[in-house]
Parts: sequence; structure tokens; C-alpha cells
Amino acid sequence: MPERVVLLLITIICFSSCHNGTAPPYSNCTTTHDTASPLMITQSDTLNLYLDSLMVMGISTPVDYHEKDNKLYAFDNYNNRLLEYPLSVTKEIIHPGNIHPVKIKKKISYFRYLSPDSLILYSYTGAELLYYDITSDQISKKLTFINKTTGNHAAPPYANAASPLLFNSSTIIGFGFLIGESDNENPVGRTICSVIHLPEENVRNRIPYSRLYWSHNWGGSHMRTPYTTYNEQTKNILLSLPADHHILVIDTNWQVKEISAATRKNICITSMELSKNNKKVSDAEYTLQYFINTPSYRNIIYDQYHDRYYRILELPPAAHHQMADKESSLIAFDKDFKYLGEASLPKALALDNFFITANGIYFLNAHNKDQNIAQYVQCKIEL
Repeated sequence: MPERVVLLLITIICFSSCHNGTAPPYSNCTTTHDTASPLMITQSDTLNLYLDSLMVMGISTPVDYHEKDNKLYAFDNYNNRLLEYPLSVTKEIIHPGNIHPVKIKKKISYFRYLSPDSLILYSYTGAELLYYDITSDQISKKLTFINKTTGNHAAPPYANAASPLLFNSSTIIGFGFLIGESDNENPVGRTICSVIHLPEENVRNRIPYSRLYWSHNWGGSHMRTPYTTYNEQTKNILLSLPADHHILVIDTNWQVKEISAATRKNICITSMELSKNNKKVSDAEYTLQYFINTPSYRNIIYDQYHDRYYRILELPPAAHHQMADKESSLIAFDKDFKYLGEASLPKALALDNFFITANGIYFLNAHNKDQNIAQYVQCKIEL
């Protein structure tokens, strides 16, 4: 068939697909032929934290672990209280050593405990950072991730344990996402990183999605949520995106490098058969079912105690069709991202609510039915 005829047919097919709101799906398949090496993940300890009648420990409850004091700080974002749990206590149920009311009206989605008299609170509404003085119970300073100079409608940070805010002497960095892509937008302009530069407090938006996302429809927010970690030794930020077998490594000069961080299982992550402008993409249940039945990556975690990285993979459930039914596994890599192995994680873990210690990763047990107890399950990764 003459080349001109082939090009004409491709043009007609593409025009017809876009006109009908459909798009050819793209399958991003693993290409490695290595055998999946088994890891051993053991559950050797469970922390039982006492909850009073006001406290609810959910999948989005922010926590902050401090190794020096071996304490876990939790923020009660329903009643605006800071709870301090001493993990050195060997009792079966750990009661909070201190509960401090925080006098603020905003809903807090993330926080950092700085010292006995200082907190940094983050409110997703308004993308505000609030510096809070515990001694005086007052806000001492406010910052925002909104770029007021350019007016860009960039994604505000969606901060949690799986995508923490990153603080250093000259910048505060957060990653987030916006829904509502269109077929004719410039993908470079859809940034997912916002940076506050200190001391000027200027805001700059950086880092678009990886190129995989530029030409295909990956559905709603679930497949476009960024997951990050920070390596204090190398000063690199690592970014994991659900549809991409690679991760992005971002250095201090904002240079981005792609590194393979794929499972050794044979999987394909396939885009939607809809164009980005198709109104069906706005159907929350439709996009949720697409996500549930599509393999996807999520957390990237740096284990500073063993100088390793862990990436979490979710696979479609064998039965049922709820998001909690996706089957999770953990993939381990060394400091240079050499593959070490992978293994299934226990079911019913809240993967957005976790903290890491020298003894392992502690995930909140999402299926715990005792309203007076929050259970953190220890997962010890052994090669």
C-alpha cells in the first residue's frame, strides 16, 4: 500500500476516534525477563495505640515519628489536637503521654513536629503552611504554595506520609495533582511540584508528568497521584507515578533522570480507551473501576536505616471490585536501584499512613474494628 494512503488512513482513524471520544489504548508492559526474586516480609510486632472517645485514627490521619525520642506524634484533624505516643513503653496498649489542643480552625492534612514548642501545619485548603508556637498557642507565620505572581493554576501539594513536604534551608517542596486534563493542553505546563523559595517566599512550579502521561488518558486522580521520598545523603527527590515502570530522580539542580524501578512480574498497565475530553472520564465510579482493574505503582520509600528503596505495586483483585481489594506487594532496590526482590504485603494496610524505624515499616491496620485502639503493623523486610 502506498505510503500516502497509509498516512491518510491513520489520519482518518485518529480523527474518527477523537470525534467519538475514544482513543487507542496504550499498554505499558514490563520488558525485563529476570525472574522475580522473593523477599521475606515478617510481621513481628504490632503497636496498639489507645484512642480516647474523641480520637479517630484513619487512613489520612497525619503522623510524624521521631527516632531520637522514639515517639510517634499524631494530629487529630477532627478536634485539632496533638497526641504524643512514647513507643519505648512496653505495655500492650500505649496511652498518649501528652495531648495538646491546637487553637486553629483550619483542617490540617499534614504536619511536622519540630520541637516541644513548635509545629508546622499544612492545610490543603488554600495550600497554606502555618508555623505554630505551642507555648503561646499562636500562629507565628503563614506561607502559601499558591503562585500569586504568575497566577498559574498549578497543583497544590497533596501532602501525606507517601508524599511528604520536603524542608531544607532555602526551599520547601511539595507534590500534588489536578484533575481535568484535556486533549489539547500543553503537558509541560501541567506541573506537579510547587516550591517555596526562602527567605523571599516566592513560589515556583516545576516538574511535569513523565512523558508516558503526555499522550494517553490514565483516568482520574488515582492513576495520576505522585508519590515521593527524599534521600538525605544524596539530596535527591524520588518520584513514583502509578502508570510508569520508571521513577524520576530529581537532583538539587532540578535535573531529572529516569531510572527503571519495575516489578519483575509480567504486567501491562493499559490506558483508557477514552479521549481526555470524553465526559465519561468525569464519572467517578467509572474511573474508580478502571483504576481497581489496572495494575499500578504507588509509594516510593527510602529506608535510611538500610540504605535501600522500596516501591509498592498494586494488582487487580482476584475477586470483588473495591479499591481496598487491590493486592499490594513491595519491591526492594539497593541504593543504586539494583533489583533485590519483591513480596506480597499483608492485606488491609493503609498505605498512606505509615512510618519507618530501624525495626521496619509500620502501616496502619485499616481493618481494625476496635474504636478504642489504633493498630500499626510492623513489616520487617529481610533479603
